[in-house]
Amino acid sequence: MGHHMPSLIALRSSRAACWVLIVGASLNLQMLLAEPATAAEASVAQTPSSPNEDSKGANLEEIVVTARKVTERLQEVPMSIAVVNGETLERTGATNLSDLGRQVAGLTVVSAAPGQNVITLRGLSGNNTVGFYIDDTPVTVGIGNAVQPTNFDMDPALFDLSRVEVLRGPQGTLYGAGSFGGTVRYITNQPDLRETRLSVKTTLSATEDGGFNQEVDGLVNQPLIPGHLAVRAMAFERAYEGYIDRYPTDPLNYLAVQSGPVVHNINTERTYGGRVQLEAKPVDEFSATVSGYFQNMHLGAPFTFDEPPGTFDDPIQSRLVSEPSTDRFALADLTLQADIQAVHLISSTSYTDRQVHNIEDDSKVLFYFFPQVGQVYPAPLYSGAGNHNFIEEIRATGTLGRVHALAGFFYAHAVAFGYLNWPTPTQYVPIFGNEPTYENWNDFLDVQKALFGELDVDLLPGLQATVGAREYRQSQRYTLYINGVVNGSVETPSTTLSSDARGTTPKYGLSYRVSPDILTYATAAEGYREGGPLYPFPSTCAEDLANIGLATAPTDFQPDTIWNYELGAKTQWLDHYLTVNGDIYYIDWKNIQQNVTLPTCGFGFTGNFGTASSKGTELEIDYAGSNVKLSLGVAYNEAKLTSTVPGAAGQVGQMLEYAPRWAGSASAEYGHALSASTSGYVRADFSSTSHVNANYNAQSIYYNVAGYSLLNLRVGLTRNSWTGGFFINNALDKPAETELPLANGIDLPTQRRIAMNRPRTIGIDIRFDR
Repeated sequence: MGHHMPSLIALRSSRAACWVLIVGASLNLQMLLAEPATAAEASVAQTPSSPNEDSKGANLEEIVVTARKVTERLQEVPMSIAVVNGETLERTGATNLSDLGRQVAGLTVVSAAPGQNVITLRGLSGNNTVGFYIDDTPVTVGIGNAVQPTNFDMDPALFDLSRVEVLRGPQGTLYGAGSFGGTVRYITNQPDLRETRLSVKTTLSATEDGGFNQEVDGLVNQPLIPGHLAVRAMAFERAYEGYIDRYPTDPLNYLAVQSGPVVHNINTERTYGGRVQLEAKPVDEFSATVSGYFQNMHLGAPFTFDEPPGTFDDPIQSRLVSEPSTDRFALADLTLQADIQAVHLISSTSYTDRQVHNIEDDSKVLFYFFPQVGQVYPAPLYSGAGNHNFIEEIRATGTLGRVHALAGFFYAHAVAFGYLNWPTPTQYVPIFGNEPTYENWNDFLDVQKALFGELDVDLLPGLQATVGAREYRQSQRYTLYINGVVNGSVETPSTTLSSDARGTTPKYGLSYRVSPDILTYATAAEGYREGGPLYPFPSTCAEDLANIGLATAPTDFQPDTIWNYELGAKTQWLDHYLTVNGDIYYIDWKNIQQNVTLPTCGFGFTGNFGTASSKGTELEIDYAGSNVKLSLGVAYNEAKLTSTVPGAAGQVGQMLEYAPRWAGSASAEYGHALSASTSGYVRADFSSTSHVNANYNAQSIYYNVAGYSLLNLRVGLTRNSWTGGFFINNALDKPAETELPLANGIDLPTQRRIAMNRPRTIGIDIRFDR
């Protein structure tokens, strides 16, 4: 159970030269710029741009992004980016990451429950392969959490978001280790310094075979000193009833249940929170924004049913112990922005605090391994995981002639901690004695420092070259204690391990604007994922280690790396009514971090074994006419192992875990003005994904996760300041396996938990905006 200690990575001479070029040019740019940029340059570099007024396709809204940490039009960024704006989030009824994942080609969200997600892009599955940000703050830093390394991507509120940006492919240059396969960014709306705004929204719905649901959202924006000081505050509360029933486990047959007592709709969700932002802009060249965000989520039970005895037609849980969970998250941030001549400076200082606690019923698994106790008795496993992260980022952007530069510094001090406490039930004391069934606690410190930068050079009219690099240094400290019967009745003493790592990740790109409406690009970029320390091996493992080519026991597992090669095009047609963006990519994955089981000594560890490749394509089409909006997103991916070693999971040619070969979404919306103050629309959203493999063992009951398709329908009406909608989510009432989650304790080989989506839900929402 070792975590975190990447080994020293030697700098290649070409990477060193690349970094020197970027830093030198960026410093010269900041020191020597004496003349302000042209109005056109300043508009593109620093402020959201309005659509081309000469374009006849005014119905297709121009999308502005900050993916490269400067403000640009989406169609002018030579990289694969998907954007879901705030209006689309409203009209699709999205409430969580899973809803978002079904709208973006190439984005897979493996979800066990609200707030328990794993984000995957382009088939690069595993822990911590995708960066997850709220504005400029990474929600997870480093390895995440050692006790709960999977399903640790939370569900921030989607209300009052400007947009969600999904950056496909490694973003190591600008976003670091957490962006191995890509980055997902939630961009919040900022305070408006001049306009007062009030919004209130309520949503009521009912779930088939479940209960009633309600959500209330509110927003106020108030200038305190018009043009110079404003506050923006958002609050939300939602209460969703469950749709899974809990039955008591039959004490004499752990795969069966008793007739009662039954707790209906046990998997409830109660979430509340809010955000407050205060922006001060005393002069045009300087602004300061202080923000705070808080969210508290309580789940009544897991969003899973047990098979057997449960089915999709009769989803039931078999339990002797209640399994509630809580997830509390807080974020505080200070953002300073300043313009010094032609250089734009930004400093983002933030602190995040997250704590997750849950109870897991391991009564059945304890009886399975120790049947001599005679029957199933209650056996709860208590677990907790948390993070305290301090993050600072300072960056500068500017333009000098044909050179557009960005340079920055990143610092993170991340503390992760966790515990597992599996007390010995009274009935097992004659077998276990006074030992706990299992006890584990750990803490992990990850300190990161990085310099990063990119240069975009206009070589010829329409032709631009990009070179970027990120030089990082990390130090880790890991402390672990294990005890209990499941640990072989051996107390593993508390030991602290520490390590340091450094490296450089480069990026190279070339883009060419064929015409004002057609941009083509080619990119080659490296990404990396952090390694970690390994706990000392017992001497009995020497023979097993030798069989997989290790003469000595490893003390850590190293970072694994990918090279992403990509060709893409961004195009607009029919006077900008039609947008067609697409790309093809090939990813070479080396030194994959895999779990290896040593058969003789029974010890498992994470090691760097084998290689994989991922190749595919993504296509996005959007059409916006005077009354009709159509969209289509399709992703094809073939991610598979290309080499492995004995003892490691998987064989050559097997598909990577949770990597669907096909996924896609489509939407159609028709709007019509009913009067001067009233308009209406009808909308349909369809999504589909192919089956995936949850592991590499075809004989395991946890192997196959079926594909599924979902349809949402909506009718809306807007009159003056009022907006209302009637919706049917999962209109065809199709069940979907969203994950086969593994236990915090030990998984039963004869019964599995299946996470399922919410059945057909019908409701209305009403919103007032002033």
